[in-house]
Amino acid sequence: MTERVVVTGASGFVGSYLTAELASRGLDVVATSRRRPSFLDQHANVTFVPADVRDKAALRPALEGAKRVYHCAALFDFWATERELMDVNEGGTRALVEAMLDAGASELVNVSSASIYGKKYKNYLVVENDPPAPADKYARSKWAQERVLASRPSPDRLRVCSLRPGAIYGPGSHYGDAIALYLLKKGLLFCVPGLRKVISSHAHVRDVCRAAIHLGDNALSTGTDPHAFAYNVCDSTPTFNEVLLRTVSELIPEKGLLGFWKHLRIPGFSLTLAAYLAEAWAVLTRTRPLFEVASIHYITCGHGCSNAKLLAAGYKFLYPSLVDGLAETVRWYEQTNWRVFEDKDLLYACLK
Repeated sequence: MTERVVVTGASGFVGSYLTAELASRGLDVVATSRRRPSFLDQHANVTFVPADVRDKAALRPALEGAKRVYHCAALFDFWATERELMDVNEGGTRALVEAMLDAGASELVNVSSASIYGKKYKNYLVVENDPPAPADKYARSKWAQERVLASRPSPDRLRVCSLRPGAIYGPGSHYGDAIALYLLKKGLLFCVPGLRKVISSHAHVRDVCRAAIHLGDNALSTGTDPHAFAYNVCDSTPTFNEVLLRTVSELIPEKGLLGFWKHLRIPGFSLTLAAYLAEAWAVLTRTRPLFEVASIHYITCGHGCSNAKLLAAGYKFLYPSLVDGLAETVRWYEQTNWRVFEDKDLLYACLK
C-alpha cells in the first residue's frame, strides 16, 4: 500500500516544491491550502483538500489515513501585524498538532526559519544549540511555532523534527531575499549596502524539500527540547553579502538606469531610511511597500548558519554551492522577464 503523506501550505513556495517532489517519488500526497494551486493538475497521485491550517475541522479529512505531515503552511510577510503572524504561525501549528493527535497521525516535519537566531551573532555561524534571539515579529512567530512543538501533549505519540532554513531561494521565489535580486535588476539596489562585511547562509528550495524528506525518514524525535530536534538547513558556502550581490550583478546582463557599482558601499541606514519611506507611502496609499524595514535588516546584519548537524544526519546537497543555484535561479528570472514579482502564480511554471 502506498504511503500517504500530507503537505500543509501546498500553494506556497516551499509547499508547492515539496508537494511536487513527494508526488514524483510515487507517494500518495494530500495537499492542503486555502486555495488549490494549478500545478496539481499534473499529478494524479495528489489529492487536494482545502483547509486553513488554523481550522481543526477542515484538517480532519486531510489527515485521514496519513502517518506523516510536512508542515509548510505559514505567514511569511514582514508587512503583516504581529497578531496576524502569531495567529497563523503559532496558532495554526497548535491546531495542526491537536488535529494530528486526534487523527492518529504520528510524524510531523516542521519548516521553521533560521531567522529565529536574530541579529546578535553577526558573522558567527550559529549552531542549533545557540539561544534564539528573534529580533522581528516574523522571527518571533517562528520561534513560537517551534515552542508549540516542544510543548505538545503526548510527545511519544507525535515524533517531530524542525527545519531552520537559511534564506531560501530558487526559481519562482518572489519574496524575502528575492526582493533584493529584483531591486538590483531594477537598478534600485545599485551598490553594496552597509559599511562592514556581513555573512549570510542560503538554501535552494529543492534542498529544503529534499532535506525535509530525509529528516522525516531519519531524524524524527520524541524529545521536547526544540534545539535537539532542530536542524539548520543551508548550503556549505556561507557568503559575504557583497560577494552575493556582485555575483548576481554579473549574472544579470541588463540592469536599471544606475546599473550596479560593485566597489561602492553606502551606509546601511540609508537603505533602512528608504524602507521607512516606502512603508510610510504604503500606509498613506493603502498599498504595500516594495520592501520593508525588516527585510533590509536581513540584508545588512548577517545571518550565518552551520549545516554540520544536517550533514552528520547523512544529507547530501543537490546544490552545495550558492553560485550554482544562483546561476540557475537568475536564468529563470531572465527567461520569464522577472514577471513572478507581478504574477505570483508564475511560480507554478517551475514545477512543470
